[in-house]
Amino acid sequence: MYIDLHVHLRGTVRPARARQLARQAGREFDEGLLDEGGAFKWHDFSSFLKTYDRVASLVQDAATLEEVAYGYLKESAELGAIYVELMLSPPDLMRQGVPFHDQISALNSAWERSRSDFGIESRLIVTCVRHSGPDAAMEAARLVAENQHPYIAGFGLTGDERQYDINVFAPAFRVAKDAGLRLTAHAGEHMPASTIVEAVEVLGLHRVGHGVRAVEDKSVVSYLARNRIGLEICISSNLALNLYRNLEEHPIRRLRDGGCLTALGSDDPAFFSSSPTNEYALAAAACSLDMEGLKRISSEAADMSFCDQETKKRLHEKIAIAEGGGIEPACH
Repeated sequence: MYIDLHVHLRGTVRPARARQLARQAGREFDEGLLDEGGAFKWHDFSSFLKTYDRVASLVQDAATLEEVAYGYLKESAELGAIYVELMLSPPDLMRQGVPFHDQISALNSAWERSRSDFGIESRLIVTCVRHSGPDAAMEAARLVAENQHPYIAGFGLTGDERQYDINVFAPAFRVAKDAGLRLTAHAGEHMPASTIVEAVEVLGLHRVGHGVRAVEDKSVVSYLARNRIGLEICISSNLALNLYRNLEEHPIRRLRDGGCLTALGSDDPAFFSSSPTNEYALAAAACSLDMEGLKRISSEAADMSFCDQETKKRLHEKIAIAEGGGIEPACH
C-alpha cells in the first residue's frame, strides 16, 4: 500500500551496480566514493551532490536506464509499494549521447514490464537541475512540452536550492505548465521557510519537494495547509544529510499536526539506505501512527500524485483493502 512520490532514478544505483556499470563502460570504479563499510560517502550536501553526479554518470545508455528503472520498481513492489514517481533529467543523458526519445522509450518499457510483472504503477517527473541554470531548465521544459507521453506526468526542479534566484526558472515552468504538466520543485530543504512560499508562487507548484523547513514559520505551514500544497517528505534523506540529528527532531509530526498534506519519498535509496517500507516505519514512529494512520498518508499521497484520475482510483482501492504487516523497524 506504499506510495513513493520522491525518487531520483539514478539515485537508486547501489555500489555493487555502480562497479558493474563502470566495468561495462571500460572505466575503473573510484573506490574513493565509498566508506570503509562499502557505502557511498560524503561530508556535506555539496560533496553529496558531487558523489551523486559521479555515480549518475555511470548510467550511459537506454538499456541500462531501463534495467535500473525496472530493477528499482521490482524492488519497491516486493516491499509493498503500489505506486512510484521517478525523477530524471533527460538532458544529462542526452549530453552522453542518449536521445530523449530513447530514454522515454526505455522508461516506458520498464513501466509496462513492472506493471505486468508486479502490479506496480509508476510515472516520470522530468526535471531540470537548479545548479545547471535557467538555460538548461528551459531545454528540459521544451523537450517535455514538445514530446508529450502518457508516462510523463510532471516537471520539477531538483539540485542545489542555494544556487540561482528562483525567478529565473519561471519561464521554463510556464512552458511545462502550458503543456499540461503538474509541477514540483525542491524547496525549504537547505533554505529558509520563506523560500517555499516563493517557489510555490513563482513557479506555480502543485507540490513541494522536501519543504521540511516550513515548520520554522507557522505562517508558511498555514499557507501550505490552506492552499493544499503537499510536501514530499524524505525522512531518511533528511537524517543522513544532517538536517536533523535524530527522528525526534524531525518535523513531520508538527507539519501534519499543522494541517500539511504529506507524502513520503525515498529520495536517493542507494545513498540513504531508504526504501518505501523504511520511510513508512520512520513516519509511524515519528507520528505515533497505527495502520489506519499510515493508510491515511498513502491516501494523501495518492491524492497528491501526478497520475490520471483512473489510476488514482485504483490506488485508493488498493489502499482501502491493505492489511497490516510488512513494516520493518526503522533504525535511526
